[in-house]
Amino acid sequence: MKNKRLEERRNKISTEIDGFVKQSFDIVDRIHEILVAQGIEQKDLAVLLDKSESEISKWMTGTHNFTIKTLSKIESILGEKIIESVKEKVEEKSFI
Repeated sequence: MKNKRLEERRNKISTEIDGFVKQSFDIVDRIHEILVAQGIEQKDLAVLLDKSESEISKWMTGTHNFTIKTLSKIESILGEKIIESVKEKVEEKSFI
């Protein structure tokens, strides 16, 4: 049985906030996929980024507002794309 109050609050969430949360989780899921594929743990990523383990742990909760600079640094360190711009998708399709 669903909690009526909780459902009412969920229904009041703006599409902007809902989109932010979904994209944040997509980014974290992608980073996690890369870490697993490369056998890297969060603590290793912290060392590579010169950050504390607790900061990386907070990032990986899905509520961190990543900057493009931070995402670019993570992509560079891991050697994998985390996000893809619309321009990149268009250019990729034009080569096919």
